[in-house]
Amino acid sequence: MKQKKGFTLIELLAVIGILGILGTIATTSAINISQKLKKEMLCDTLEFISSAGKTYGSDIFDGLDEEGLDLTVSELVQKGYLKKDQVVNPVDQNSMDEVVVHVYRKNNRAYAHVFYEAPFCEE
Repeated sequence: MKQKKGFTLIELLAVIGILGILGTIATTSAINISQKLKKEMLCDTLEFISSAGKTYGSDIFDGLDEEGLDLTVSELVQKGYLKKDQVVNPVDQNSMDEVVVHVYRKNNRAYAHVFYEAPFCEE
């Protein structure tokens, strides 16, 4: 009798099917991880913008009152507190130039609040 060498067509199709399923799972996981990282980067960017606003508030502290003032991110860029490449939304790659930062004085300290809706960022 003759001995068969190799795999049957059914065995090869089964392996290809399993590899396809594993590839789909891996791709989906990579996309989810990528989106999560982009959201975390957005939260970090918003925190960075807030820090720049606080720094600006500290620099003009004597001229700042409890009511404070609103300025945009593009104004912080113009004043040199941020760089243009630091204020891009990592989720959709759009500019954040028109995002409003409220800078105010309270308890003898400067504070800043960024008005940007990102419910996944912790306050």
